[in-house]
Amino acid sequence: MSSREIKKRRVPIFLYHGVSECDADAIRDPIYALPSAAINAQVAWLREHGCATVPLDAILARPGGEEGSCVITIDDCLVSAYTHLFPLLLSAGYRAVLFPVAGMVGRRGWVGWGELDEMCRAGMEIGSHTVSHANLAAIPPDEAKRELRESKKLLEDRLGVRVKFLSLPGGYHSATLTAAAIETGYEAICGSVFGYSRYGADRYALKRFCLRQGDGEVIIRRIMRGAFMPLSPRYLRERGKGLCRRLMGERLYTAVRGALITRGAYKTLPRFPVGG
Repeated sequence: MSSREIKKRRVPIFLYHGVSECDADAIRDPIYALPSAAINAQVAWLREHGCATVPLDAILARPGGEEGSCVITIDDCLVSAYTHLFPLLLSAGYRAVLFPVAGMVGRRGWVGWGELDEMCRAGMEIGSHTVSHANLAAIPPDEAKRELRESKKLLEDRLGVRVKFLSLPGGYHSATLTAAAIETGYEAICGSVFGYSRYGADRYALKRFCLRQGDGEVIIRRIMRGAFMPLSPRYLRERGKGLCRRLMGERLYTAVRGALITRGAYKTLPRFPVGG
């Protein structure tokens, strides 16, 4: 198979969280929130080089795809998802999959229901990021199922759309969660394993490129050109984290990660109170 054919069979799924200078965001994380200038440059590069966004369904259904395609996802849906990311993507002719924390929609620092509805009507897709942003691998199975079921129902009832996709908070995953997601009616799961997804990939273990502080236009260029290879330092670091996660188990990994990371709202995976 030629290098061009290989590129056509894999597609990067990019993951954004928030904009670092947006004071209105409920979370201003120094690791996962990017400066607006960096995000602008990344989207500008995609547009200038004729890259297209495709629906998440396209990865699941097609045997192959067009070179230069990508999927853009936005987790959490903080205020900046509406005030910055939405108009930027719309002006470029791009679409994204939004994964709001369903129980936080309308709270201070998060997008509101009217804003989500507006983004849906403009062509954005809606998936679930659970009710409370819980680490689903660390809570009782019945509680995890409730998070999956109630977030899906709440989003569907309020927005009048079908919610088919799930983004796992922190990427914490297990075979039990996959079974629960299938039972609840989800058709695909986006995790946080760093790397390319392929057309026809395992729909319940989709990989993503999580963009973080320090990532500029260069990383987008390298990923889109297929130059982000398994021996690159960033790739090795991210996959090394994934290996540690599998060997240690989710609970121990979370505890050790929290002890080692000294900054950021995601030092430990936050679960947000949704009652009241």
